[in-house]
Amino acid sequence: MTAPKFDLTINLGHVLTFGGLIVTMTIGWATFDGRLRAVEKTLETATNTLIEQVRQGGELRALTQRLDRVERIVDNRP
Repeated sequence: MTAPKFDLTINLGHVLTFGGLIVTMTIGWATFDGRLRAVEKTLETATNTLIEQVRQGGELRALTQRLDRVERIVDNRP
């Protein structure tokens, strides 16, 4: 059995393969970066919406308590 032989020359196929790999990696990185930014923007919007809903919930709770007090006052009138 003979040992494997390695040809240490660089040919056009090697250059094209390496260039294609670099181009593919660059396009993939740009696409991934764009998608990641879109996800971050969506997450920021969702967070802001949740904060606003919590704030409005607190205001609604305070308004409900005030309304309950007014109803009790009206109910206790002679």
